[in-house]
Amino acid sequence: MNILIVNDDSINSYGIRLLADRAKHYGDVYVVAPHTEQSAIGHGITIHDSMKLHVQNDFMEGVKAWSLEGKPADCVKFALYGLHLKIDVVLSGVNNGPNMGTDIIYSGTLAGASEAIILGVPAIAFSTDFSYYKIVEDELDCILGKLLHLDVLNTENVINVNFPSSEFTESQGIRITEQGLRPFLHEFEMDGDVYWARGTWDKVENGTNTDVYAFENGYISLTPIQINRTNFEYMKELRDKINWSEENCS
Repeated sequence: MNILIVNDDSINSYGIRLLADRAKHYGDVYVVAPHTEQSAIGHGITIHDSMKLHVQNDFMEGVKAWSLEGKPADCVKFALYGLHLKIDVVLSGVNNGPNMGTDIIYSGTLAGASEAIILGVPAIAFSTDFSYYKIVEDELDCILGKLLHLDVLNTENVINVNFPSSEFTESQGIRITEQGLRPFLHEFEMDGDVYWARGTWDKVENGTNTDVYAFENGYISLTPIQINRTNFEYMKELRDKINWSEENCS
């Protein structure tokens, strides 16, 4: 199995090295990661600027690694179409900070995994609480092994894995979850003649089936995130209620 690893925290992050080390148990590992941190960059791609590639000979024994002066989605594209790597699965992370609820819209970690799905390669995203890797170190190998061996990966969904809050020293188990709510309370502070974005996440009640609830209650969450964002139930409602024809707007 050929495994590509990407992230948004950059080639220098601890999480990407942890993921690469565990992934070596399951196949040949290639790393193409941003040269500098690209957190919260979303699913941006580089189309008007050049990108420089750096070979990372000292990344890890047995792992071929490069850093690209680009975004996470760029890294996946470049691995497949610039380096011409034949990849069976893409792993993104392990991100320094959870990616759940509405976070996934902004997440470069999810963008790297989502780009893989768009290009026809199954993908898993991994995230943990800020600077907290104990449960990841304890559980990552088991989760990775199960996901790679149980024939559950496809090219329509990213499996989004979040490890629990740093309030817990061990996980309470694994839950298959849905995306919850995690709105951010924005503040803007002026410093001289510029503004800095500040704030924190709002505390809202989430159902017990959500990724946010799992994170806050000590569970590892696995959430299937689809690339096709069409709301098929609402599409049917629109068709039922809006009766104009394609030719006539009256």
